[in-house]
Amino acid sequence: MRIFYPIIFAVSIMVIFGFIEILLIRTLNRDWWRHRIIKYGSILLPLGGIVSVILWFSGIANKIDWLAQSGAIMTASVLVLLLGLMISLPLSGILNLINKGIEKWPKPENPATGGNGSRIDEHRRIFLKGTAAALPFISLSLGTGGIASSFTETNVYLRKFIFPNLPPELERFRILHVTDSHLGIYKYVYHIEEILQSAREYKPDIILMTGDIADELELLPETLQLIAKFGAPHGVYGIPGNHEYYRGIDKFKEIHKNSPVPLLIDAGETINVNGVSLYIAGADDPRSMHGNYVETLNKSIDKSINNAPAESFKILLSHRPEALDRAAELGINLTLSGHTHGGQIGLGDRSFFEKFMPDRYLWGEYNIGNAQMYVSSGIGHWFPFRLGCQPEAPIIELAST
Repeated sequence: MRIFYPIIFAVSIMVIFGFIEILLIRTLNRDWWRHRIIKYGSILLPLGGIVSVILWFSGIANKIDWLAQSGAIMTASVLVLLLGLMISLPLSGILNLINKGIEKWPKPENPATGGNGSRIDEHRRIFLKGTAAALPFISLSLGTGGIASSFTETNVYLRKFIFPNLPPELERFRILHVTDSHLGIYKYVYHIEEILQSAREYKPDIILMTGDIADELELLPETLQLIAKFGAPHGVYGIPGNHEYYRGIDKFKEIHKNSPVPLLIDAGETINVNGVSLYIAGADDPRSMHGNYVETLNKSIDKSINNAPAESFKILLSHRPEALDRAAELGINLTLSGHTHGGQIGLGDRSFFEKFMPDRYLWGEYNIGNAQMYVSSGIGHWFPFRLGCQPEAPIIELAST
């Protein structure tokens, strides 16, 4: 019976958003409502969303993956389009009202200036009408582009990090950073296989995973076996993210225990690389999204670095990027994180939301003194929308220059 509750909720959202969309067209953009295509399109859009929700949950209930995935994609697509219209239609309505006000405004009677004024008014009306009509199309285009971009191939590429005092033995040491694949929603095991195939040309020395790997834990054993078989010379290590706790941390730990991939929670591992110590520390996830979870995270970081050799190069794995502050205090050289998905909207290789949240680590490279961090936008997502923020699995290369 539980499956009916999310269906009722999702259908209700579609009905509410659809009603608002139709109301905005009928009240603020009345002239548009007279066009059959717009009228029937605005009605069919939320109806299509309701059908897609039913298909989505039918696929889940009957364990038909292709149906569940298709329904989920359709549902998300309709929702994005409705949200875009809800933002753009009021703006279009305001421009249409301004245009009507100009049309009712008395025309100048002076023939010497009246002609020129009329031309100016006409140009203004054309501009306002064109802009009003363009806004919904722009929002629909951006929405469609964002959905399409979320299904593009994961970007596997080389990213160099400079550490001036890097031991020569670690020069060009390469790390494949895998995070936030959320397998079972929009990404599956074969996507991981494609990433590994793309990464092979870069010859990564180690693979490090920073949580939220599989939302369907049934896919995790095969995934871990696949990653381990890649044959990275210094192995594979992982940590949990918040979704591992949501899905069942005990089952997650058991799967790792029976796999070739060690799980680092409040602990670390010293690796010998050409005679030099490389320490991999794993922080636990604080689980909470609210309250003082940073304090919990910091305590976990302290435990994870406890046994690190003083002279070792230290890498911290933390699902949450807030770890950088404590990592800098402890002298940890490099932190790898995920969790944010880059906000799923990017601008110039940074999160679009960074300008509104300058104190947050959302996507890309950050540093505090000599401590550096990379926050990956991740492989997967809960909601299939990415605009200027492609899915990624970077190869981090350590270098001295």
